[in-house]
Amino acid sequence: MSWAKLLFFLLAGFYAQLTAGVIPPDPECGVRKTCWPSECPTGGCDPFLISWWNTDLDYIRFEMRVEYVIQSEHYIALGFSEDNRMPDSSIVMCRSNANVELGYTQGRSYVSGTDVYGIRNATFSTADNVTTCSFDRIKIPIRNQNQLKYLTNPFFILRAWGSVTGNVPNYHGNANRGVSPNSFSYPVQVASAHRIKPLAATFCASLLVFLMFYNTKNDSGF
Repeated sequence: MSWAKLLFFLLAGFYAQLTAGVIPPDPECGVRKTCWPSECPTGGCDPFLISWWNTDLDYIRFEMRVEYVIQSEHYIALGFSEDNRMPDSSIVMCRSNANVELGYTQGRSYVSGTDVYGIRNATFSTADNVTTCSFDRIKIPIRNQNQLKYLTNPFFILRAWGSVTGNVPNYHGNANRGVSPNSFSYPVQVASAHRIKPLAATFCASLLVFLMFYNTKNDSGF
């Protein structure tokens, strides 16, 4: 290798270090949120942090943050797989043009869906070379089931990001992709609202309290 090429690679690496963003650790990981990776160094999560948490009975909120040196239009994508492989996975793709797509994979090819049913409250932002995409994802879809996986079943998370050319996402490459080391699942939540007790149950409970009070009173001699 010539000195010119060596100098070029050294400068390129130095530039990447200077321009890369910093994703601070999230103190709510392991408390209110589930995160991948589950722990990050004090200096920051490199090069990504994905977190998710329950928002209501039907949806889970996902947030994906990626260190990305912004040079052109780009995307970050989050996938849901039943077997930690790319084929037959559900994909949510966030693009820097503020569009959010719901798609799926046929083999190793990405296919854009026809609508975004099951996705709501999507946001996309870039700041200090960190790209963030957040969205609510339905747990149990009633349609588009080929594009949406049941999140009440165990699922692996896929991640990928890359550039876009001519409105077409480019291949992400091996460095910008990965799969979670283990699967995750969420049970169906049970509503916590108060229930009105039947009249018979209320009467029996009142009678039991009265008898307990009456016995206590007789034993005390008052």
